[in-house]
Amino acid sequence: MLSLAWGLQHAAMQQPALIGNVAPQLTIKQLDGNTLQVSSLRGKPVVLDFWASWCVSCAQDLPTLASAATSHPGVAFVGAAMEDTQGSLNAFEQRHPHPYPVGQIVDGDYQSYGVIAPPVTVFIDANGMVVASFEGPLDTPTIDHYLGLIT
Repeated sequence: MLSLAWGLQHAAMQQPALIGNVAPQLTIKQLDGNTLQVSSLRGKPVVLDFWASWCVSCAQDLPTLASAATSHPGVAFVGAAMEDTQGSLNAFEQRHPHPYPVGQIVDGDYQSYGVIAPPVTVFIDANGMVVASFEGPLDTPTIDHYLGLIT
């Protein structure tokens, strides 16, 4: 029991104080070769999706995110691939195209967002403040709830 309590406390100490703070620096290299800094999106709400080509739940998550992205044009959706290769990303994108920018993280890291494993979706308001973070695949009512917090 003591080791369980230590493990939970230790894990909590490893998580950054994300909610209510400015989103950490993160830059992705999009599949088209351009770079995108999350901070450059300030002024509009952002949905930041941490995913990977090898993540089964991420493929299941994509239709919900894609639908939300197309139905919320005032919100910037960004996909940050983690622990992946360029070839795997390209192959995934051919099978499951994203309607928003995606790519590998080239500056910053997913750990600064408290991400351990994908999928994790972070909701950032127009001021660049992290409002919420959701672990696991999203369904429509859940993403609609979180979008309501940032729009």
